[in-house]
Amino acid sequence: MERVDKLRADDFFVDGLPLCVNHYVYDPHERIRMHSHEFIEIAYVCKGKGIHVVGGREQPVSMGDLFIIQFDTPHSFFPLDPDNTGRLEVYNCMFMPEIVGSLPLELPVLQEITSILLLSGLYPGEQTYQPDLKLPDSHDHNFRSIFTALHEEYSANREGRTELLKLKLCELLIQIYRAYGNRNKSLQPNSDTYKLELIQKAVAYLREHYASPVQLNDISRHALLSKSYFSALFKKTTGMSVFDYLQRLRIEEACRLLEEGTATVTEIAARVGYNDYRFFNKTFRKVTGKTAREYRNGATSMKSPAEDDEAASQLDIQGRFSP
Repeated sequence: MERVDKLRADDFFVDGLPLCVNHYVYDPHERIRMHSHEFIEIAYVCKGKGIHVVGGREQPVSMGDLFIIQFDTPHSFFPLDPDNTGRLEVYNCMFMPEIVGSLPLELPVLQEITSILLLSGLYPGEQTYQPDLKLPDSHDHNFRSIFTALHEEYSANREGRTELLKLKLCELLIQIYRAYGNRNKSLQPNSDTYKLELIQKAVAYLREHYASPVQLNDISRHALLSKSYFSALFKKTTGMSVFDYLQRLRIEEACRLLEEGTATVTEIAARVGYNDYRFFNKTFRKVTGKTAREYRNGATSMKSPAEDDEAASQLDIQGRFSP
């Protein structure tokens, strides 16, 4: 299996800058590696022809192709040959998702831009191998100018650089939004559907990481929203706070493990994410009305594990723990 380098945010976002902009001329060939990263990348083929490899599949690319590349997606651009006879050149703009919420964008446009970045980019297991946008000449000039200005400003250490880079990123995102709208006039996501999709993704993240020390920063980042806005949206949609929802996920899993009867209560508490046994038991009693030991003692009169698994699969944002 080909090596995939993991690119870390700390190696790219330096000197307090919220983004990183590069201009690549692909020579020499042998230095190029497949990589993934923990940030968003917008890549724009500004010249020539080459190949974009995503998840082991190759896709020809040419001038005017634009890609939105999400977290943990193995990919790389390659020239057609070691001599780069296709004269491939690519700009990329990389940034952490939380920056989007800090840009001077009104809510309707911000909502649609977030939807594009979150739902239309390349996701592990859901990769689309065509460009996210193939720009006609009329749009290509605009994008070329923006990327050129971004790179020039990023490369110069001038006063006000951070603020101007944010404004240029804002301009880039608005141009992407316009290009999507021109390509697909139906790209006006229903507000309720949009919010539901964000919360569903957040719930999926919580289900996958409930046993780990979950931080609100991590969850809101995956939704491309600020912590305060995400928290309010989550509570409005689910009827409970992120913290309360996480505790109920943990207690549900603890109930399942208690019914299996193979581990001690202390072991189960640690397995579902509690290092403090007293807090675990307090939370367990709050959710179920019983202590963990009382619950285990009564488990024999409860429904079968198979039925519990089926019930567990039904817990969603309107699940059995909702008010």
